[in-house]
Order: sequence, then structure tokens, then C-alpha cells
Amino acid sequence: MKKYIIECDLEIESSHGISEVGFEGGNVFKLVEGIESKGCPLGLPNTEIEIIASDKPVFKVKVNSFDLTNQESQILYLGKLASYLSFIAAKDEKNGHYGTPYINIKFGTFKARPVEVRSQEIIDNEAILTSFIRVSDSLSIESTRSIRFNHASIELIHHNELLGYYYNGLRAESEKSKFFHWFLIVESLEGSERYSEMFPSGTMFSNEEKESIKELAGSFGNDKKNALLSVLTRTSEFRNKKLLEFLYELEVKEIFNMQGTHPITIDTIKCITSARNKLFHKGTEFPTKILWFNLFPIVTQIVENTIKYQYRLEAANK
Repeated sequence: MKKYIIECDLEIESSHGISEVGFEGGNVFKLVEGIESKGCPLGLPNTEIEIIASDKPVFKVKVNSFDLTNQESQILYLGKLASYLSFIAAKDEKNGHYGTPYINIKFGTFKARPVEVRSQEIIDNEAILTSFIRVSDSLSIESTRSIRFNHASIELIHHNELLGYYYNGLRAESEKSKFFHWFLIVESLEGSERYSEMFPSGTMFSNEEKESIKELAGSFGNDKKNALLSVLTRTSEFRNKKLLEFLYELEVKEIFNMQGTHPITIDTIKCITSARNKLFHKGTEFPTKILWFNLFPIVTQIVENTIKYQYRLEAANK
């Protein structure tokens, strides 16, 4: 039986820094303690990982796997692992204005080799990832943050597209790009089975009213006809209200940020969707506070709740 030993360097990077007249700041991240896990993130039952710290931003990951039998699956897995570790590193971040942490894969160091083994041993270990964060700005602030994995959180993780959007936002340099990527998480909720089940399309008009609209639309050319027919899919509730109800369905009810803990209200959702609608309008001031105080903490909770409990996006009545 073949086991594949995969080795690659990863690096904790910061998405950006701040450089202005009279002020310069940014974040530097270091991994000071590695992990060894027999219960691997992302739930592969016959895979183990070891992360070797070097007290530097660059660290080494070693994966022993009976599951990852070709280079394509090995590289895909490293990408998912980088996304998940990036989420763990960033999820407690309260102020990403000076840069958000993400894991970059150094593919030039990638190596994989097969070895013949007779059996696989499973040992129950606790995995601990400790990160050292130096905030380099005029105040010379330093802090240390410890991040712990345990088997309950590791083995129940389900990689989904939301984690990918979150990762892309972490590594985006501009705040506008971060907003764009993280708002995709909100939009993806609207395309989920559970959302469609809670808010079925076409509930705004009665059957009689629908027939009248179809008859009226038939008297116009294509563009006007399609515009009229599009209203038939609308629901009786507006977007912001539906998003708020769905966040509550996901147990996302409060915002945790630098300003403290606050309930998520319809006004919170309105601020976010309004900012998204104006995001690429010329001359519009970028909503930095909405990004860091509203959108980022909300999508962090969405990702955390859905990678642990994937069924929350699935239809309840299958």
C-alpha cells in the first residue's frame, strides 16, 4: 500500500500596509509553534499533517496521505489547507486596516514521493498553532495571539466556495477588492438551497396578476417584454429583510468588532448592500468603516458556521 509524503513551504503574509505622509504601518506575522495532527483539517480520514515552525513568516508543511495519490489532488489539498489556516489566522482580527493575514503557498518548494507501508497508525494528538503578530507602526505595538485546533473543529470542517471567497478577500491588497470578494459570500447565501426554500420566487403576485403581466408583456418587444417578465420571480419580501432573516437562520445575530458587540439589524444590512451598490461608482468615498466594522465580522461568522455545519445551506425538506 502506498502512502504519499508531500512537503511544501508556506508563508504567512499580510495583504497590505499603510504608507501615508507622516505615517507608515503594517502587520508582520510569525509562526512560532508548529502542529502535528493525526486528525487532519478538511476531514480526510487517512491523512496526517505536520506544520514545522521556524519563528519566521515562512514555515514548512508535511502531509502524509493515503488519499492524495496524484499531484493534482495534492496541490488542490494544499490550496484548501492554506484557505482554512488563513481563516483561522484571521477570524479574530478586529482591525484589518493595516493588513489581513493569509497563507501563501511557495509552490517552488513542492515535493511529493510515494513510500510502501503495511499499515496506518492513528494517534490522538491536540494540534496547536501559535502566531506572533508584530504591528509595525508609529506606536510600535506588539501582541501575541495563540490559535488552537482541536479534533472537534478539525474533523468537522467542510471546504466550500465561501471559504475560497474569504481567502481571496484576505489576500487582496485594496480594501475595495476585499469588499468585493467578501460580499460574494453574502450573494452566495442567496443562491443556496436553504435560502430558496425559505424565500421561494414568484410570491409577490397572485396567479391572476401574473397572467395579466404576461399578457401585457406580450404586447412589447424583447427588451421591454423581458423586463416585465422578470418581475414575476420577485418575492413579497425585500432583499435586506430576507438577508437579515437568513443570517439569523445561520445563527449570525451579532457583530463583534473593535467597537464592542452589537446586534445585527435591518439597518446593518442596508448599510452593507448600499455600500456594495456604490462600490464602483466614480467619485464615491470608500466605506472603510462598513468594511471592517460590519461586513468583515459578519462574513467571518458566516464562513465559520457553514464550514462546520454545511447542512445549514442545504434544503431542510429533501
